[in-house]
Amino acid sequence: MKHNGKFTKTVSTLIATVCLAMTLPAQAQAQAQAQAQAQGTLEVTTSAGPVSGTEINGISSWLGLPYAAPPVGKLRWQPPQPVVPWTTVLKANALAASCAQNADLGEFARAGGNEDCLYLNVYRPAEMHNSDKKLPVFVWIHGGGLQVGQGGDYDPSKLVKEGKSVVVTLNYRLGVFGFLSNPGLDSEGHEAGNYGLMDQQSALRWVKNNISAFGGDPSNVTIAGESSGGNSVMAHIAAPGSAGLFQHVVAMSGSGIMSRHPAFGAPRPLDVAREMGTKFARAVGCDAGDADCLRAVPTKRILDVQPAFALNEFIIDGKTLPVHPADAYKSGKINPVTLINGTTRDEGRFFVALPELLTGKALQESDYPEWIEQQYGKTLKTKVLAEYPLKNYDNPSEAFAAAATDSMFSCPARALNRSLADKIPVYAYEFSDRTAPSYIGATSFPLLAAHTFELSYVFPGFHGGSDIHVSLTPAQEKLSQKMVSYFSTMAKMSGSEQNWPRYSPKADNFMTFSLPEARMISGHFARIHHCEFWDQQGLY
Repeated sequence: MKHNGKFTKTVSTLIATVCLAMTLPAQAQAQAQAQAQAQGTLEVTTSAGPVSGTEINGISSWLGLPYAAPPVGKLRWQPPQPVVPWTTVLKANALAASCAQNADLGEFARAGGNEDCLYLNVYRPAEMHNSDKKLPVFVWIHGGGLQVGQGGDYDPSKLVKEGKSVVVTLNYRLGVFGFLSNPGLDSEGHEAGNYGLMDQQSALRWVKNNISAFGGDPSNVTIAGESSGGNSVMAHIAAPGSAGLFQHVVAMSGSGIMSRHPAFGAPRPLDVAREMGTKFARAVGCDAGDADCLRAVPTKRILDVQPAFALNEFIIDGKTLPVHPADAYKSGKINPVTLINGTTRDEGRFFVALPELLTGKALQESDYPEWIEQQYGKTLKTKVLAEYPLKNYDNPSEAFAAAATDSMFSCPARALNRSLADKIPVYAYEFSDRTAPSYIGATSFPLLAAHTFELSYVFPGFHGGSDIHVSLTPAQEKLSQKMVSYFSTMAKMSGSEQNWPRYSPKADNFMTFSLPEARMISGHFARIHHCEFWDQQGLY
């Protein structure tokens, strides 16, 4: 497809490449490692053996703890296996390698890592060292389109210190290492396909069995994630194997899991994923059903071939993920939890900004219809152009961004809230600080509250893979404190002191995280996001 030479990639390709979360350089953890003169070795006994951590800047940490055996050799494309126990104290003072990945997200990702990557990190307030009090647990599942990122990319200090929580970050298999259906692998008699999701479940079992030794309360666990991390935590609500491993969920920009194939970001039917896996096997020189051949392919060769075969979403495999999550939500066959579910006000502006930054040229009026057709197909093109006419916007970039925001994030999130509101406690929010700091460079249109821009309010200094310094104003810091308070005290959501009413489909009420302060707004969200229109288009 051409755009008169103005753009090097179609918008849908860019969204498929970069969507569902960015990564953050591990500056805080690197600095901690550089200062490794800890105030003492904090020894803890886990189910696999003793470990020692460090204490720096008021935070006790244990980095690079193995939660499953290295998924290498014969364990590649197998469900995560138990670690081999040890007796000598393991020094847990350095981050483990990221999982094998390409630089598929440009400046937002780092190529590298290896297949020996199933490790997690634990952080707690140092002041709680000698306390018998068990703290809430906050488990962060990173985003990155299920292709890039690592747990150590996020600074947990605000959640630890202000949220008074034990924070866990983790790695899980990515790309085709983590999400692959193939006739040979699928017929081996083990759970197959969603290996990365199984890794997350294994890490959550580790938390349940071990977090008490680190001062955490295993009966008060919140799992949270943004973008593909948000999709992940929503998948765990529908996954039988995740039952009993957590009590609360914070899903940030993760409602794309509501989408239906072939819409972008939709979970893949098994036959679609298996056909892709068959083609992948041939691309690396193996017969479609030869699992031994696949496991013998070098890591680099797989990474070289991977871009054409990465699914970017979960597989409806019949076991790990038995049915489409939207169907599970509708039927009530879910793991009962308390849910905070939200989006950002201007999600789509992030994705329109990227091609402009790559090419140095803004989206032109003549290209707008082509972008709409590429994203929504010929059938919906005319309807979408009528719903989002250029005359209603300052420029084509803002028009396309509005359609992307509403169709991919805002309205699916509202549909998710409405589906679950009569089954579990649901609390809806929209991050609407349109003065949020940007880390992706200057564009011809304002980015406002774009995708990922809320992350610096939860993880200090979040700036993707860029070198742009990100800081919050005093007013934004107050908003940040409110968000951290809500996200780290999920067990109190039903209490009157939280001042956040449950979502009601009738009231359509959302907590709006904006300046000068967070506030509840009802009867507004669906109108500004054209949800009546999108609810009728069959995308979710």
